[in-house]
Amino acid sequence: MKIQFVNYSFVSPVKGFDTGVQRPIGGGEVQLLDLTHLLQKKGFTVSVLQSGPQAKEFEFQGIPVKQIVSRGRYKFNFEWAKHVDKNARLHLHDANHAWPFGKNYTATFHGVSWDLPYYGHSLTEKIDWMARRKFFKTLINYAIRTSNKIASVDTFLLRYVQSEFPNYRDKITVIPNYVDLQKFKPLPTSKKNKQVILFPRNLTKSRGTELMLHAFSQITEKDVELWVVGTGPLKKEAEHAASKDKRIKLLGHVDHYKDMPKLYNQADIVVIPSLGVEGTSLSCLEAMACGKPVIASNIGGLIDIIQNNENGLLIPTYADSLAKSIDSLLEDSKLRNKLGKNALARAKQFNKPDWEKQWLHFFENVG
Repeated sequence: MKIQFVNYSFVSPVKGFDTGVQRPIGGGEVQLLDLTHLLQKKGFTVSVLQSGPQAKEFEFQGIPVKQIVSRGRYKFNFEWAKHVDKNARLHLHDANHAWPFGKNYTATFHGVSWDLPYYGHSLTEKIDWMARRKFFKTLINYAIRTSNKIASVDTFLLRYVQSEFPNYRDKITVIPNYVDLQKFKPLPTSKKNKQVILFPRNLTKSRGTELMLHAFSQITEKDVELWVVGTGPLKKEAEHAASKDKRIKLLGHVDHYKDMPKLYNQADIVVIPSLGVEGTSLSCLEAMACGKPVIASNIGGLIDIIQNNENGLLIPTYADSLAKSIDSLLEDSKLRNKLGKNALARAKQFNKPDWEKQWLHFFENVG
């Protein structure tokens, strides 16, 4: 079987994200790389269609990539269809790219895209926020109606379709994200003089960058460091915070499988404070697989992973709540150990072999 994946930013440079080298910039792109490698190993012929600054064709880690010039993420919706391989089965790695194509395709839903809270201060900002909510919901509603099938990484879409489009309920297959337990696991580390809080996130508003920095400014403990691992449009804000608080260490964008296991293991606490647009976060699962206590927002797919006070902490998206939770874990080693131990057990339920079986079944049985 021949499958072509459509993804705006598989391994292409994205404005505001200084990765230094060509590599996936986030969890969705890492997932696509792992998925294409799996299918290739199982005898499928795969390729990826992405955007970029110039048109070209190349291979990335053995995956053929066709890059087209795009005017922007959502203008990409009007551009990609004329470049598809008509002899391949089409899979949109982001269901938001379905409109206005609308025929004979499958898609992936990576988490609700209209759940960002409103933090503006003007009528113009409020109108923009309302328009974005309506726009993203319209895109997903279109994908629900026109796709052959959608794989959702969390249970939100299933509940949403059951409520709003019950006749399309059978189109939705829930395939939670995964963790490679061979790579992400507890490892011995050298003793540290300071406790480490790890923020392994792209530096964007939706990933809670400002929330994290604001919360950390309320932490008065001196023997603690905040390690910020990632890049993005809010990099300058992170640099400004680090210039004022020497406890903040900016590590930049690192190699996912080479560097992240060690960083998770060096951390005492991992924070996933997303404001919205979050599925079953790879970062959350990977931290848990390393036996680390995770503080996460009570939104999106994160509530599919964490049971509050059992295998992690779920909090509302407020800096005060996050700071209070960080303080409680810094002061209570028994609670950290309990949450970390239970987190490891929970992460094993999201193992990569099970994820691979579900995706193979999805592609082998879709109409």
